[in-house]
Amino acid sequence: MKQLLSFAATGTAAGRVVPAPLVAFPSFTRVLAEPDCLSWIRAAHPARKGTAPQPPSFRAGMDALMRRYQREAKMPGIQPFNRLANDRRWLGQRMDELGVATARILRDDFPLQNLREALEGIDECVIKPRQAHSSRGVMSLRRVGEVTFTCLQQRRELRLVEILDYLYRDMREHQFPNHWQLEELLLPPSGLLRPVDDFKFYAFRGRVGLILQVARAPEGQRYRWYDRDWQPVHTGKYEEALDPTLLPPREPGAMLALAERVSAVLPTPFCRIDLYEARQGVVLGELTPEPGTYHAFGESADLYMGAMFEVAQHL
Repeated sequence: MKQLLSFAATGTAAGRVVPAPLVAFPSFTRVLAEPDCLSWIRAAHPARKGTAPQPPSFRAGMDALMRRYQREAKMPGIQPFNRLANDRRWLGQRMDELGVATARILRDDFPLQNLREALEGIDECVIKPRQAHSSRGVMSLRRVGEVTFTCLQQRRELRLVEILDYLYRDMREHQFPNHWQLEELLLPPSGLLRPVDDFKFYAFRGRVGLILQVARAPEGQRYRWYDRDWQPVHTGKYEEALDPTLLPPREPGAMLALAERVSAVLPTPFCRIDLYEARQGVVLGELTPEPGTYHAFGESADLYMGAMFEVAQHL
């Protein structure tokens, strides 16, 4: 099948150079302190009269990208990038070529009614929907009996029937397809029996704009935002659940470099790169071309990432 958004067409990470306009793109913290460093975002042609120009917008850029993916999905012989990114075999092969570790798939593409059979012979794993744009439906499990597991997120033992009830409820509420997979369970560098934190890098052709840290606990998810220099920032998103006590990764520079190396070779102006810092090192969880609630950023973050999106689209 022809792939309009072919990974291979972009070359290798070593041969891909991040375009100069993005290399020089200032951090979010600097833009907040010195708005004039992005003065061009207010530019307008003299021929435009009577109304102000529309400023860059991340949500508008994502809306256009979603339309592109849907348009390409209807074209014969075309495999849009968002479908490639959700193909675990494709992802594993391409990350192997880059030398990037990924979480191993233990069981792939089964319905929830077959969960007991899928779990046979597996003592620990992460169950997650194959097509979802958030952390809904994700459970980290460690077996303690034939049909009993410790759920790391909830920090308690659950019987299989309780796990199924929870997952069916999430599937109905968030309307994702009944296609599931089991992944390798990753633990944090400390070795504590808890889910590893997610670090989600909003990246534009090899340049990260913002980073979201997600920590999971029984009382719910907690978040912390950083700019590319790992300075804590506010973006207007998840404000009610921000936790300034969350610790950044042990090797923040290595995580940022890996996220940008992966982003630089992807055939798309934007993709979120989701990484874990685990005992075995930095591991790529997934590529997320369509992050959930991308419209929910505050105006400053939407304008900033919209400007990065605009630059990336024209390179």
